[in-house]
Amino acid sequence: MTIGMNPPPQPLLDRSSQFRQCLRQRLRLAREIAALRARFATAVHDYERVLRTLQLLAPTVGLSEQDVVHPTDPEWGPAALLTYADGYFLKGEQDRIDRLLHLMP
Repeated sequence: MTIGMNPPPQPLLDRSSQFRQCLRQRLRLAREIAALRARFATAVHDYERVLRTLQLLAPTVGLSEQDVVHPTDPEWGPAALLTYADGYFLKGEQDRIDRLLHLMP
């Protein structure tokens, strides 16, 4: 077959099998996406809890509550973390943690 030519027509049974296979893959991927979203929601909840704990503990180690800032506007909610949870977010968190460690007495 040369480039640009249409592939030979597949028998109807093969198309039907292929379609069913695609439906199974779609369902499997939908389950994976749902599981990822659930794990992400758990991680965001834990992340928010740790931030609140850091803000409460900051004064006890000589830091102000404002030194422990949220990486995004807290009112944006978990969607902001999903949007900004990339290399920039990770680098920013590493920089903030390093700064806090240097500020500690």
